[in-house]
Amino acid sequence: MNWQEKITRWCAQSERSKAEVLKRLKEWEVPISEADSFLVKLVNLDFVNQTRFLSAFTHDHFHLKHWGPYKIGEGLRAKGCSSSEISSALSVLTPEIVSEKLTHVINSRLQTYPSDLTSNRPRLIRYLQSRGFSLEMILSSIKSI
Repeated sequence: MNWQEKITRWCAQSERSKAEVLKRLKEWEVPISEADSFLVKLVNLDFVNQTRFLSAFTHDHFHLKHWGPYKIGEGLRAKGCSSSEISSALSVLTPEIVSEKLTHVINSRLQTYPSDLTSNRPRLIRYLQSRGFSLEMILSSIKSI
């Protein structure tokens, strides 16, 4: 199987960003000019769609992995997305939706570590920040619980 078939199959398995595809082709030592022209072909055949990738990544990491907006933004940046693409992808996460998700994450954390809210509050805050939520949103959510 040649590299064109391999990359096409890889792109068909899951949503991929353009930067991910180019990185994979570079790892396989495909010449840059060939990689760029094949990426255009993949985009035209709709195997690679940046908008669809951004939407899927944001949805999956927010709803399935319970990541906050900051961590999703960093994940998209690591996948080679531009700042404008990231901000448009994160625009679907309204403050109400994020607050609801944060409350869900806090409640799930407190089921495992019930003492975190009273005796180990800094640990809870660090955990929630590592999940990608803002400090001000964390503090207001903790006060309401």
